Amino acid sequence: MIVAGSASPLLLSSAAGGYNLTNSLRFRSSASAYLDRTFPSAGNRKTYTLSLWLKRGTLGGSTNQFFFGSGVSTTAGGFYFTSTDQIEVNPRVNNTNTYLTTTQVFRDPSAWYHIVFALDTTQATDSNKMKLYVNGVQITAFSAAVYPALDGVSTLNNNIAHWIGRYPEPGFPSPFDGYLAEYNFIDGLALTPSSFGETSSTTGVWIPKKFSGTYGTNGFYLPFTDNSALTTSSNVGLGKDFSGNANYWVTNNISITASSTYDSMTDVPTLTSATTANYAVLNPLWKGANITPTDGNLTNPLNNGSPNVALSIMPMSTGKWYAEMTNTASYGDVGLCIVAANLTAPTFTIGSTTQTGLWEVYDNGGGIYVTSDGGAFSSSLGSTRFRPAGTIQFAYDATNGYFWIGRNNTWYDSSFGTTGDPATGANPTFTISSSRGPFNIGAGSNSATNAQYWNFGQQPFAYTPPTGFNRLNTFNL
Repeated sequence: MIVAGSASPLLLSSAAGGYNLTNSLRFRSSASAYLDRTFPSAGNRKTYTLSLWLKRGTLGGSTNQFFFGSGVSTTAGGFYFTSTDQIEVNPRVNNTNTYLTTTQVFRDPSAWYHIVFALDTTQATDSNKMKLYVNGVQITAFSAAVYPALDGVSTLNNNIAHWIGRYPEPGFPSPFDGYLAEYNFIDGLALTPSSFGETSSTTGVWIPKKFSGTYGTNGFYLPFTDNSALTTSSNVGLGKDFSGNANYWVTNNISITASSTYDSMTDVPTLTSATTANYAVLNPLWKGANITPTDGNLTNPLNNGSPNVALSIMPMSTGKWYAEMTNTASYGDVGLCIVAANLTAPTFTIGSTTQTGLWEVYDNGGGIYVTSDGGAFSSSLGSTRFRPAGTIQFAYDATNGYFWIGRNNTWYDSSFGTTGDPATGANPTFTISSSRGPFNIGAGSNSATNAQYWNFGQQPFAYTPPTGFNRLNTFNL
């Protein structure tokens, strides 16, 4: 289960400021999650602006991942990531494909991206008719560019069905996988990113700013903050429009049931609080060959084969950290591995035994084991198992190198008795005594079915973290 590689850099996409976000909405591609709305009348189809914050989940793939679109079949237009991770914007003007395709690829699963697209076909100069910005910077180099005709009308913003999170025609498999936040559509104005964001005076990082202008007839604002319900036929719930227009969006295949499928997230592009910031996820760029994390990189599908592990995005070198994993596997090796980000082999102590190497903790069906890479050392932690399904808890004191494993709120010591207590620092399951990090927690399997569902704090925890232990996000780091 141990996998070598090079971690992608942790990029902070926000900083503390006067305008802090509180929620995002996760779109699980496995559930084909999406929002839809049919505009009752046509808006300004020559001029509009789309602004949104986005954090990617699944990268690449065989299809495009739409984050806004409208139309059907050959008349469809929209904005999406291509199967090669480029951004392509196609408002489809005068029923003709009119598009910009970036030369850049966007493959950082730890970062929040701010995307702004402005259409204004009344402009005489082609490059002024469509403008695309990412993180406050206008993109001017494209691998392909087809501009609209003067005064042309877009497929989008017509009195037809629109979708967020999937291909504009039902039945086509192009679901978006990831997170959306601070979603604005301005009907009738072509704006720049300065209406929606600004550069932090303290960090120099692009951060959100509250839009204070008018939205126009079909304009809407989705902050995804009303998680009291799923929006269906009124302006209440996760699809609620806060623009004042009541242009609400119906939620489809979205969950607010407390479980691993809960989709109202506190993963946001601002350092809002200890519970609301940019969160760790599993890393699809540093993983074994046999798995691809899904559902916003919080689900680890377990398939036969080895290595089968994906490491978390944010390495921990100091502080106290807590995470949970729901395990639904019915057989095979499942568990986690502890890997130094620089691949330095740490020294682990379990009871009276000390061993240097890369380590994994796993359940082979008969009990829980701690083993060094290659099986040079293996220590049984008793007959208690990760399975049957339950909540596995991880508490890591990175400053002192203490690591506790719990199951359904029972914490284990080094002999797998139940005297472990992260809150007091007593009786860790094992100790990392040297070369401690920074470390990544990795989800993995050797040969199993079903899946592991990870939670670093962006969803409600099943259990209250031990006193002094933090969620793994950028505010706490």
